[in-house]
Amino acid sequence: MKHIFFWSPHIDPQVATVKSVINSLNSLSKYQKHLKLTLINVFGEWNNFNHNKIAVEDLLESKRLLKEKFKGFLNSRILYIKIFFFSYFPLKKILKKKKPEFLIIHLLTSMPLILFSINNFQTKLILRISGLPKLNIFRYYLWKLASRKIKFVICPTQETKNFLLKKKIFDSEKIIYVPDPIIEIKKINILKNKKIDNHFDKPYFLCIGRLTKQKNHIFLLNFFQKNLTYLKKFKLVIIGQGELLEKYKKIIYSEKLNNFIHILDYKKNVINYIKNAKCLISCSLWEDPGFVMIEAASVGTPIITSDCPNGPKEFINDNECGFIFSSNNEKSFKKALDSFLDSSKEDIKVKLFNAKKKSRKYTLFYNASKIYNMISD
Repeated sequence: MKHIFFWSPHIDPQVATVKSVINSLNSLSKYQKHLKLTLINVFGEWNNFNHNKIAVEDLLESKRLLKEKFKGFLNSRILYIKIFFFSYFPLKKILKKKKPEFLIIHLLTSMPLILFSINNFQTKLILRISGLPKLNIFRYYLWKLASRKIKFVICPTQETKNFLLKKKIFDSEKIIYVPDPIIEIKKINILKNKKIDNHFDKPYFLCIGRLTKQKNHIFLLNFFQKNLTYLKKFKLVIIGQGELLEKYKKIIYSEKLNNFIHILDYKKNVINYIKNAKCLISCSLWEDPGFVMIEAASVGTPIITSDCPNGPKEFINDNECGFIFSSNNEKSFKKALDSFLDSSKEDIKVKLFNAKKKSRKYTLFYNASKIYNMISD
């Protein structure tokens, strides 16, 4: 029985990578029952994780880092540094003692990369790229230094894989494209039929995601404000939390958009909102691949997305599975929106079929199969 450790310390449980880690663990535990899985709980960030088939290994006895402030650039960087130094020797000790066959690292990867670079472990290291990598000087040389100790590099999109191949940091045979485990079909089919909590008197466009610069909700707010007459038959519903909430509320209030735009708090189930939406809109500045886009494809809701790097453009594939527009370009967005609204039911049906078919590569079962094939070589 192969033993796999998962490393993914996080300071914000709402980031997509955390969901991906949970789905990876669930998929492997469900479909590859002969694997022994252990999630490393560095400073208490995984205290609420509960799965009787997956072990949780507490790394630090003290959980005082849980009380640290992480909002804002400076606070988050200070917390990252503390996690780095406090966890270095405890992780080294566990790897020497437990000797798992593999350690898969997802977030805050610099510490285990350095640890493996200057130590020899029986454990094989797998680096999972989370989102579009920003290849600054530090990351480039760290990856270069650690490359000889890395068994595989998992990329969530083909475009990210191609990006790494061009950079020639890792041996080409180490770089593997493995789509994120995003959907579980049985669960999706249950959730999509749940009644939504809110009532809307008009069809609504839906945008889901953290209220951050990356998700670029300000683009949609500005577009709606300028095109109220054109969009009078619809509403815009945004679901999410984040540091830009108050800024967005002020814009909606000052521009008298209250009857047209609604911001809803975080929802545990967004699948039913996606199912009931006129379409899903993503205006992100970057995604890799874009979880809600895949979920929309799975439930059969049309997609309008920016061509941001990396995942959306790769998934939509020249309007084959939805409607795509140039990122942050209002004219391009209006053209895509017009194309959607003017499309026949038959044209929409073809795009929905293509999208649903493509979404099957993002199931938990597919991910578990790909991971198992990789570690079995």
